[in-house]
Amino acid sequence: MAHFPDLKTRAARSKPSRVRACAPSDPGAFGTLPASEKAVLPLGALMLAASMAGWAQTPPGSATDAPVATSASDNTLAPVTVIAPRDRAAQTYQSGITSVGKVPVPAKDIPQSLTVVNEKLIHDQGKDSFKGALENVVGITFEAGEGGRVGDNIRLRGFSAAGDIYQDGMRDIAQYNRDLFNVDRVEVLRGAASMLFGRGSTGGVINQVSKQARMITEHEVNATVGTDGYQRYQGDFNFKLEGDAALRINAMATDGEGRGDNTGASTHRRGLALDYRFGIGTANEFEISYYHLHYNDKPDWGFAWLNNRPAPAPTNRYWYGLDSDFQKDKADALTLSHTHRWNDGSSLKTTVRDGYYSRSMWATQSSFAAGTTVANINDSTAVNRRTNAKAGEEHHTFLQSDYLTTTSWFGRKNSILLGAEYAVENSSRSTYPSLVAAKPATTAGNPDSTGISGNLSERVATSFKASTLGLYVQDTIELTPQWKLVGGLRVDQFQGDFDRSGNTAPNNTALSRSDSLLSKRLGLMYQPTEEVSYYAAWGTSFNTSGDLYQYDPRSANTPPESSRNMEIGAKWELYGGDLSLRTALARTDKYNERNTDIDTANNSYLLSGQRHTDALEFEIAGRITPQWDVFAGIGFLRAVIDKSGSNAAGQAEVGQNPGLSPSRQANLFTTYRLDSKWRVGGGFTAVSQNKPANSVTTGNRAPGYVKADALVEYRVNAGNTIKLNIDNLFDKVYYNTLYRGFAAPGDARAVRVTLTSKF
Repeated sequence: MAHFPDLKTRAARSKPSRVRACAPSDPGAFGTLPASEKAVLPLGALMLAASMAGWAQTPPGSATDAPVATSASDNTLAPVTVIAPRDRAAQTYQSGITSVGKVPVPAKDIPQSLTVVNEKLIHDQGKDSFKGALENVVGITFEAGEGGRVGDNIRLRGFSAAGDIYQDGMRDIAQYNRDLFNVDRVEVLRGAASMLFGRGSTGGVINQVSKQARMITEHEVNATVGTDGYQRYQGDFNFKLEGDAALRINAMATDGEGRGDNTGASTHRRGLALDYRFGIGTANEFEISYYHLHYNDKPDWGFAWLNNRPAPAPTNRYWYGLDSDFQKDKADALTLSHTHRWNDGSSLKTTVRDGYYSRSMWATQSSFAAGTTVANINDSTAVNRRTNAKAGEEHHTFLQSDYLTTTSWFGRKNSILLGAEYAVENSSRSTYPSLVAAKPATTAGNPDSTGISGNLSERVATSFKASTLGLYVQDTIELTPQWKLVGGLRVDQFQGDFDRSGNTAPNNTALSRSDSLLSKRLGLMYQPTEEVSYYAAWGTSFNTSGDLYQYDPRSANTPPESSRNMEIGAKWELYGGDLSLRTALARTDKYNERNTDIDTANNSYLLSGQRHTDALEFEIAGRITPQWDVFAGIGFLRAVIDKSGSNAAGQAEVGQNPGLSPSRQANLFTTYRLDSKWRVGGGFTAVSQNKPANSVTTGNRAPGYVKADALVEYRVNAGNTIKLNIDNLFDKVYYNTLYRGFAAPGDARAVRVTLTSKF
């Protein structure tokens, strides 16, 4: 037997006939508590310190046995029998239980498109970055780190998702490049979701689920070496401690050279994550987590467009930065969490996270000299270089409480979510005022990367403080055993204050804005059997002018943009539940987008713009036979600007694709176990022609591409495997990171060998 809250262990595959999908909110999981203990605590009193002080826990009788239920006053819950594989090798690529909707349920019980990239898929592919994992998700594209932003910059169904990244259900908007060393899975929920998550989430949200301590002692070490000096070492150590406690430690060190036949771009990353849980399986569970990541990279900013296309060879073979370039980012976050469970299945979870993030960068933007054409490029062609420098710090504090319960109203089962969030987000941006903009020129075929000196004294230019209070409620009503209705409302109060005193006049005056917003969600599910779910969904979202921590005099007077998402879809469990198949048809409308027209009376942008994206998606994940695993998807997008500004430039955009919305995307990764020792696999990523965002009327286009990968794995014995990954098998030159000023190529062919040891 295993403890109930260990959802990863319990539900590696969500087969209703074999593994019961009961979550901490499932009323059938436990007994019944006296009515006197069923009172709902006021959400305003759910501060974590108070909950720790007010509730006690009862340790089990021994260090090796699961807790045994006694009376309700003992605060110890009955053990739940688990029937599910614990080892990753026995898992499939299916999503299992997901928490992206704030209620732990199987993916088929979420009336929206959902893709989960789980630990098994990440491990098999040898992915080490957040961006790498998201290459498995149709509908996602990547924007280069410009426009005042660095770090992961993602588009989802053509809409910016830079502010829609979450970690364990809490906003993770800080600007840094995320690593996967402490990630159990990445959940991508498509479509407007402000009712669940607040501002943003027009195209959807991306949630990273962290690894948690479990009630078992087991360890895993991965050592990887590869081409271009690549080395990555990961340790995942899980200790079952005395009683109902466990500790998990994840550590990572990664070094590697990037693109460049000369001295090239590089990465040097280090990470440490600690997770301590106690009271596991009891009425009161506590969790303390610490996360640290820092890196010192030489960034690759690609090359400027030439004749509306990515610059041709030899630019794709060389890195045109300097040895003095750097990107130094750091993230530190402490998370405290308490979960109280009643015997009737209700639960109350309160989480506090406090995070500090810093970034500094001195990068190179490269372009050909004026007059250069494709026809006259040679090794001696002049390449101009200029500085792109950024720095900043962020301090984010989040408090979130979710109460889950199930009751019966008017003879119908109601699964209720009540939640509250409070956030304080401080962000400052700095400049290097003494740096010169120009860097030494070089040549296309023999770039000189000799470093230069520069005055890197920082000056804080702006600072932004955002405070948000959100209250939300959602009810899932079981109309009949086959029909479910989901409805939710959320209200947010957002206040943003922008200090620009570090800038020169007239851009040094303070700006502020406050908004109150209402978000809605509605979904209908028809589930004729446990293996089939059909749904229709509608939801809204909003984007405030301060979403990305800055105002100008006009945006500070402009109300939020509004969006809505309509979707129909179906989800099936095939082959006895081993294979999941889904399809969806969706339309997302941003129907009052900011544009260049100005309301002269209010000195604000008019919200008269409109754009939409139509999406059709198919996806499969799981196991076709006991030897054959597969993860695949295909998506079609049609993104159009419907209305824009009244000037000539705005009118020229109408009817155009807004950018970073390729019409077709597809991916496949599959493995087959030949025998008890050998497993082989591979797949591809395909993207049709694409173009950068915010450059609608330009002719810049990145050609479509198909990139192939391969895998061979040998099982030495029960605890050791050797895995060979070949990424970009045919060394395809492709461009998957686009900005209106330049395009950066994807990774060249890379060969990596990984030794995995479990003990």
